[in-house]
Amino acid sequence: MDTLNTEHGPSNLRRGQRGKFLLRQLSAGLIASASIASAWAQSAPAPTPPAPPAPPSFPCGGINPVGVQLKPVPKLSNGEFTNAGADCAMWQTFIYLNWPAKPGPRGVPDTSQMMGAPGMTVWESFLTSEQVFLPNGATPMPWLRLAAHPLMGSTAPTALASDAGAGKVRVLARSGKVSQAVAKLRTSLAANSPTNIPLDEIKQADGNTLYDQQKNPVYYDVAMNKVQYDYITTNKLYNAGSQATFATKKNIILPQGSIEVKAAWKMLTAAEAASGRFHMAKGYVPGGSGNTVPIGLVGFHVFASGGAQNAGLWATFYQIDNAPLLGKPGTQSYSFFNVASTTPVNTKGTNPTQVAQVFPDDPTATTINKETQQLFIKGNPKSPWQYYAMIDTQWSKTVLNLNQPIPLTAPVSPGKPGDISTNTLINPVLETFIQTQNNSCMGCHSFATTAQAKSTTATGFSFMFGNAQGK
Repeated sequence: MDTLNTEHGPSNLRRGQRGKFLLRQLSAGLIASASIASAWAQSAPAPTPPAPPAPPSFPCGGINPVGVQLKPVPKLSNGEFTNAGADCAMWQTFIYLNWPAKPGPRGVPDTSQMMGAPGMTVWESFLTSEQVFLPNGATPMPWLRLAAHPLMGSTAPTALASDAGAGKVRVLARSGKVSQAVAKLRTSLAANSPTNIPLDEIKQADGNTLYDQQKNPVYYDVAMNKVQYDYITTNKLYNAGSQATFATKKNIILPQGSIEVKAAWKMLTAAEAASGRFHMAKGYVPGGSGNTVPIGLVGFHVFASGGAQNAGLWATFYQIDNAPLLGKPGTQSYSFFNVASTTPVNTKGTNPTQVAQVFPDDPTATTINKETQQLFIKGNPKSPWQYYAMIDTQWSKTVLNLNQPIPLTAPVSPGKPGDISTNTLINPVLETFIQTQNNSCMGCHSFATTAQAKSTTATGFSFMFGNAQGK
């Protein structure tokens, strides 16, 4: 064996050296291949991640359907000049306004949430009229400052006041949807221009308060987006004296992109709060118990300004359990109607108030309502927004020139006869007691004036300016 090993030793050695050489070559090749692969991986573009699924949508419009999508993107114009185009635009804006708000900044949608998630909505994070038009015409808070609501009072808990300032708590300070400024219009304008609009009743206050079936009053909220806020604060129009000075040189006209909303809230019963059929918030009544109460949204007006050349887009929405169509009570339970009651409908001074919707929803709006409600269900089967509907929109084909003359005198004509989409647009929980033919958003708001006593100076369809104080 030793002889054999000795005899074949050199051959074995050579084979061993060749094996080591081949092993070194193989290792080097593998290392080189790995380096090349690594370099290629670093230089090659990263694979494109799959696109997120498109939000639910449906074709919507008349001449040129652009669609409504479950995405918080407002649409503030009716480019095709059709009722369907206006309805689609305002439903899309409704989606934006009622999308969950991002915590922190005002007016920013939280795209990580789906519409219908509980919590504050985009418009609820806007500043309210009371937060901008302050006592004595004081300068309002900055847009992003989440300060206490000025109506909360010094005795309110600090945490509650902070939530009110941020929009998380609604301060139920008014049982009328517009300010006291409306009441004065009947006398100040009667001598200048006839009107069949009972302006002294629009505010739904005092004897005209709307009460639900639990005998609780309905409260109203008025808020504005940042475009409107910036216009008011930049020009110091929150002060009555500054308004008067401004109006001698330039007409007060909300710029295009301004959004003004009016909301109607009712206090919810335990069953209503648990039903999932209401968009809910926390409400606080100044001078009450000091505690918040669950409230539900029952009515919603939207005004998107058209600037100096357009009367804008107007729309009104409602919760479907509010009240029946006049003469068609059905058998369901309503928030503002009791089938067994003998109280005449829509009668001021009654508690509870028997409410009926005098004018039916517009047929075009009815069709689009059904599709939008299904859209909400697709996004979130438990969404409370599936229980809301649009009555109609109002818009005008007429091109206006609100810049001239200076000052512009109320009432402002929203358009030529026949050019306005409808002369009647009324929400039963926002204008309960004036549900008569030829009353409408534009018809009423054309009488909006500055805050000075007996003013006839127009404010571009917004009653908000009538809230200004100061000299």
